[in-house]
Amino acid sequence: MKKFKFTLQTVHNVREMRQETEHLVLAQLQNEAEKAAERVRQIQQMRNEAIKNYTLRLQAGAAINVFELEMNSNHISTLDRLIREALEVVEQTKQSCTAQLATLATATRAVKITNRLRETQVLRHKSEAERHEQTAIDELVSANYARRMTQ
Repeated sequence: MKKFKFTLQTVHNVREMRQETEHLVLAQLQNEAEKAAERVRQIQQMRNEAIKNYTLRLQAGAAINVFELEMNSNHISTLDRLIREALEVVEQTKQSCTAQLATLATATRAVKITNRLRETQVLRHKSEAERHEQTAIDELVSANYARRMTQ
């Protein structure tokens, strides 16, 4: 019996490598999204601490001059701007993750297609081999029967 050889094995291997690559890219994007979300949390924490410190100074009754008031206001508004920018980065990375998920799904489907094709060809190869084997057995039995009949 002839050994089965999947003619599209190279294509299947390339598709599997592409799937792995897309999976790695997705993992990297998800990692970036987590880092961006952590950055947002850090900036928000810094903003909350700045507001808390400013509030405590006001409650303590400390004299605050105009220059210090303006500095605190600028600091808080800068932190607000940084939060907005960080949130934009989070949104962009989430969109990139969504697009990468679609790319990964496409690559996975391509791998499944060649895998199913290989399975179908393996089954076809086995059934042909079994059919040839059955034909050979039938011929042997027929020849053996014909030899007995002539004797």
